[in-house]
Amino acid sequence: MKPFAIALAALALTTATAASAGEIGDKAADAEKALQSNDAVGALSKFRDAEEALWKAMPLAVLNVKQISSANGFGVYTERPDHIYKPGEEIVLYMEPVGYGYGSDGLGNNQIALYVDLTVLTQSGEKLGSFEKLGRVQLASRSHNREMFFKLNVSVDGLPAGKYRADFLMHDENSQKTAPFTTDFEIAQ
Repeated sequence: MKPFAIALAALALTTATAASAGEIGDKAADAEKALQSNDAVGALSKFRDAEEALWKAMPLAVLNVKQISSANGFGVYTERPDHIYKPGEEIVLYMEPVGYGYGSDGLGNNQIALYVDLTVLTQSGEKLGSFEKLGRVQLASRSHNREMFFKLNVSVDGLPAGKYRADFLMHDENSQKTAPFTTDFEIAQ
Protein backbone atom coordinates (compact mmCIF):
# COMPACT_ATOMS: atom_id res chain seq x y z
CA MET A 1 0.00 0.00 0.00
CA LYS A 2 1.35 3.43 -0.84
CA PRO A 3 2.33 5.76 2.06
CA PHE A 4 -0.39 8.25 1.08
CA ALA A 5 -3.03 5.49 1.13
CA ILE A 6 -1.77 4.23 4.49
CA ALA A 7 -1.98 7.73 5.94
CA LEU A 8 -5.50 8.16 4.60
CA ALA A 9 -6.53 4.77 5.97
CA ALA A 10 -5.11 5.73 9.38
CA LEU A 11 -7.02 9.00 9.20
CA ALA A 12 -10.20 7.08 8.40
CA LEU A 13 -9.72 4.75 11.35
CA THR A 14 -9.08 7.56 13.81
CA THR A 15 -11.89 9.80 12.60
CA ALA A 16 -14.55 7.16 11.93
CA THR A 17 -15.19 6.82 15.66
CA ALA A 18 -15.82 10.53 16.17
CA ALA A 19 -19.44 11.68 16.33
CA SER A 20 -18.91 14.05 13.42
CA ALA A 21 -15.87 12.89 11.52
CA GLY A 22 -16.02 15.43 8.69
CA GLU A 23 -16.17 14.95 4.94
CA ILE A 24 -12.86 13.09 4.57
CA GLY A 25 -13.53 10.74 7.48
CA ASP A 26 -17.11 10.12 6.35
CA LYS A 27 -15.98 9.19 2.84
CA ALA A 28 -13.23 6.93 4.21
CA ALA A 29 -15.76 5.28 6.53
CA ASP A 30 -18.00 4.63 3.50
CA ALA A 31 -15.02 2.95 1.82
CA GLU A 32 -14.48 0.77 4.90
CA LYS A 33 -18.16 -0.25 4.91
CA ALA A 34 -18.03 -1.18 1.21
CA LEU A 35 -14.90 -3.24 1.81
CA GLN A 36 -16.55 -5.06 4.72
CA SER A 37 -19.41 -5.89 2.31
CA ASN A 38 -16.86 -7.44 -0.10
CA ASP A 39 -17.43 -4.61 -2.61
CA ALA A 40 -13.79 -4.00 -3.55
CA VAL A 41 -14.57 -1.81 -6.56
CA GLY A 42 -17.05 0.28 -4.58
CA ALA A 43 -14.62 0.55 -1.66
CA LEU A 44 -11.86 1.80 -3.94
CA SER A 45 -14.20 4.32 -5.56
CA LYS A 46 -15.31 5.64 -2.16
CA PHE A 47 -11.71 5.69 -0.95
CA ARG A 48 -10.79 7.80 -3.98
CA ASP A 49 -13.62 10.17 -3.04
CA ALA A 50 -12.01 10.54 0.40
CA GLU A 51 -8.62 11.08 -1.22
CA GLU A 52 -10.09 13.77 -3.50
CA ALA A 53 -11.62 15.60 -0.51
CA LEU A 54 -8.29 15.43 1.35
CA TRP A 55 -6.36 16.62 -1.72
CA LYS A 56 -8.61 19.66 -2.15
CA ALA A 57 -8.36 20.57 1.54
CA MET A 58 -4.61 20.18 1.93
CA PRO A 59 -2.05 22.89 1.22
CA LEU A 60 0.45 22.59 -1.60
CA ALA A 61 3.54 20.77 -0.33
CA VAL A 62 6.75 19.45 -1.85
CA LEU A 63 7.84 15.99 -0.70
CA ASN A 64 10.97 13.96 -1.32
CA VAL A 65 13.25 16.78 -2.52
CA LYS A 66 16.47 15.08 -3.66
CA GLN A 67 19.59 16.14 -5.49
CA ILE A 68 19.93 13.53 -8.23
CA SER A 69 22.03 12.42 -11.13
CA SER A 70 19.05 11.06 -13.12
CA ALA A 71 15.26 10.60 -13.00
CA ASN A 72 13.10 8.48 -15.28
CA GLY A 73 9.71 8.61 -13.56
CA PHE A 74 7.85 8.97 -10.28
CA GLY A 75 10.07 7.42 -7.61
CA VAL A 76 12.56 6.31 -10.28
CA TYR A 77 15.70 8.36 -9.70
CA THR A 78 19.36 8.04 -8.74
CA GLU A 79 20.29 10.23 -5.80
CA ARG A 80 23.68 11.96 -5.77
CA PRO A 81 26.06 10.67 -3.11
CA ASP A 82 26.75 14.25 -1.95
CA HIS A 83 25.71 17.86 -2.52
CA ILE A 84 29.16 19.02 -3.66
CA TYR A 85 29.47 20.42 -7.18
CA LYS A 86 32.30 21.58 -9.40
CA PRO A 87 32.18 25.20 -10.62
CA GLY A 88 29.69 25.39 -13.50
CA GLU A 89 28.17 21.97 -12.77
CA GLU A 90 24.37 21.87 -12.91
CA ILE A 91 22.29 20.92 -9.87
CA VAL A 92 19.44 18.56 -10.73
CA LEU A 93 16.55 18.26 -8.28
CA TYR A 94 13.80 15.65 -8.04
CA MET A 95 10.64 16.49 -6.07
CA GLU A 96 7.10 15.24 -5.59
CA PRO A 97 4.49 18.00 -5.24
CA VAL A 98 1.16 17.21 -3.54
CA GLY A 99 -2.02 19.19 -2.96
CA TYR A 100 -1.96 21.01 -6.30
CA GLY A 101 -5.11 22.00 -8.16
CA TYR A 102 -6.41 21.00 -11.55
CA GLY A 103 -7.30 23.27 -14.43
CA SER A 104 -8.45 22.44 -17.92
CA ASP A 105 -6.49 22.32 -21.15
CA GLY A 106 -9.63 23.01 -23.20
CA LEU A 107 -9.51 19.51 -24.72
CA GLY A 108 -11.29 17.66 -21.92
CA ASN A 109 -8.15 17.00 -19.89
CA ASN A 110 -7.28 18.01 -16.36
CA GLN A 111 -4.19 20.19 -16.35
CA ILE A 112 -1.56 20.44 -13.63
CA ALA A 113 0.72 23.47 -13.91
CA LEU A 114 3.45 24.35 -11.41
CA TYR A 115 6.49 26.60 -11.42
CA VAL A 116 9.24 27.54 -8.96
CA ASP A 117 11.10 30.65 -7.91
CA LEU A 118 14.62 30.43 -6.44
CA THR A 119 16.59 32.55 -3.99
CA VAL A 120 20.28 31.68 -3.44
CA LEU A 121 21.83 32.53 -0.06
CA THR A 122 25.25 32.17 1.48
CA GLN A 123 25.73 29.88 4.45
CA SER A 124 25.42 32.95 6.71
CA GLY A 125 22.05 33.90 5.12
CA GLU A 126 23.16 36.71 2.81
CA LYS A 127 20.87 36.88 -0.22
CA LEU A 128 22.87 36.60 -3.46
CA GLY A 129 20.06 36.63 -6.00
CA SER A 130 16.54 35.57 -6.91
CA PHE A 131 15.10 34.04 -10.05
CA GLU A 132 11.38 33.93 -10.86
CA LYS A 133 9.73 31.11 -12.79
CA LEU A 134 13.01 29.22 -12.93
CA GLY A 135 11.34 25.95 -13.86
CA ARG A 136 7.85 24.86 -14.87
CA VAL A 137 6.03 21.57 -15.24
CA GLN A 138 2.71 21.09 -17.00
CA LEU A 139 0.78 17.84 -17.36
CA ALA A 140 -2.54 17.18 -19.07
CA SER A 141 -4.38 13.98 -18.12
CA ARG A 142 -7.87 12.50 -18.11
CA SER A 143 -7.31 11.61 -14.44
CA HIS A 144 -6.54 13.62 -11.33
CA ASN A 145 -2.97 12.36 -11.20
CA ARG A 146 -1.53 12.23 -7.69
CA GLU A 147 1.83 10.64 -8.48
CA MET A 148 3.75 13.31 -10.29
CA PHE A 149 7.37 14.34 -10.12
CA PHE A 150 9.05 17.60 -10.99
CA LYS A 151 12.64 17.49 -12.24
CA LEU A 152 14.45 20.82 -12.11
CA ASN A 153 17.87 21.63 -13.55
CA VAL A 154 19.51 24.60 -11.84
CA SER A 155 22.62 26.38 -13.07
CA VAL A 156 24.56 28.22 -10.39
CA ASP A 157 27.45 29.05 -12.68
CA GLY A 158 29.61 31.89 -11.40
CA LEU A 159 29.33 31.17 -7.68
CA PRO A 160 32.68 31.02 -5.91
CA ALA A 161 33.67 28.01 -3.81
CA GLY A 162 31.59 27.81 -0.64
CA LYS A 163 28.44 26.48 1.00
CA TYR A 164 25.05 27.79 -0.07
CA ARG A 165 21.33 27.43 0.55
CA ALA A 166 18.74 27.38 -2.21
CA ASP A 167 15.29 28.55 -1.07
CA PHE A 168 12.53 27.66 -3.50
CA LEU A 169 8.88 28.65 -3.67
CA MET A 170 6.60 26.41 -5.74
CA HIS A 171 3.49 28.02 -7.23
CA ASP A 172 0.33 26.24 -8.37
CA GLU A 173 -1.07 27.98 -11.46
CA ASN A 174 -4.53 26.49 -10.81
CA SER A 175 -4.90 27.91 -7.29
CA GLN A 176 -3.36 30.49 -5.00
CA LYS A 177 -1.36 27.76 -3.22
CA THR A 178 2.40 28.05 -2.76
CA ALA A 179 4.92 25.82 -0.98
CA PRO A 180 8.44 26.68 0.18
CA PHE A 181 11.27 24.14 0.24
CA THR A 182 15.01 24.35 0.72
CA THR A 183 18.14 22.44 -0.17
CA ASP A 184 21.81 23.04 0.60
CA PHE A 185 24.71 22.66 -1.80
CA GLU A 186 28.42 23.33 -1.95
CA ILE A 187 30.66 24.58 -4.74
CA ALA A 188 34.11 23.02 -4.41
CA GLN A 189 37.38 24.19 -5.93
